[in-house]
Amino acid sequence: MAATEHSLWYKVWRPFLILFFITAAEFIVAFTVPKGAFKTTLFVAMTIAKAFYITAYFMHMKFERISLAYIIISPMILLMALFVALWYEGEKLFQLLFGG
Repeated sequence: MAATEHSLWYKVWRPFLILFFITAAEFIVAFTVPKGAFKTTLFVAMTIAKAFYITAYFMHMKFERISLAYIIISPMILLMALFVALWYEGEKLFQLLFGG
């Protein structure tokens, strides 16, 4: 019976507590850190951490083969690179068109 309780702890309660504390940290950052790039960076980092835990535990990716994880992670990295490139180009275009 002790093995079952230990298994339940690691499968359910540990990810729940990790996600709970990350969410609590997001609320603390939201109400205490002044607006700016640092706050945005913290939110993005915490959101990526939450997405990792949700994908790993609740979508059972932690227990899959590593090649399947790479199939899912690789497009996400490329999508982030595309997002950064489009953001950079959009800023330059905005400055060119509106002078600001």
